[in-house]
Amino acid sequence: MPANPNNGSTALVGLWRLEEAFIVDQNDRRIGPAFGERPEGYIDYRPDGMMLTVVADATRPKLSGDRLAAPVEERAAAFSGVSAYAGRYVFDGRKVTHTVEVASLPNWVGTEVVRYVEFAGDKAIYRTAPQMLNGESSVVRLVWARHKP
Repeated sequence: MPANPNNGSTALVGLWRLEEAFIVDQNDRRIGPAFGERPEGYIDYRPDGMMLTVVADATRPKLSGDRLAAPVEERAAAFSGVSAYAGRYVFDGRKVTHTVEVASLPNWVGTEVVRYVEFAGDKAIYRTAPQMLNGESSVVRLVWARHKP
C-alpha cells in the first residue's frame, strides 16, 4: 500500500454523505442549488490516499429505456445531473486536492480539483475557488456529514 501523502492527517478519512450543495455569489449570498433541489451523494477518502465521489440531483427523471436505448434527450438530462470521479488526494488541513484519474466528465481526467475545507462538528464544508457558472463568477458550497452506519 502506498504511503499516505497527507502528513498524518486523518480528518477526512472515511465515508461522508452530502447534505447540501448550493451556489453562492461573490458576496456569499446563496443564489441557487448546485445539483437540483434534492442533491444526494457520497465522498469516500481511504487511508492510502485514494478517494471517490458521486453527486447527483435526486429529482432526475428515470430513463424510459436502458442507458443506451433511451432517447438522447433523456440521457443528456440524466448525465447533466450527476458528477462522479476518483483518484488520489492530498489534504493539508485546510485544502484538499483531488488528482482525477477517472471521471464522468472527461475534461476532468488528469486535472486537479481543489476544495477548501472547514470543519463544524461532524460536518465538512467544502467550497470551490471562484468559477464561471451560467456566465457569473460563483462559488459552490458542499456540506458533507460523516456517515453513520
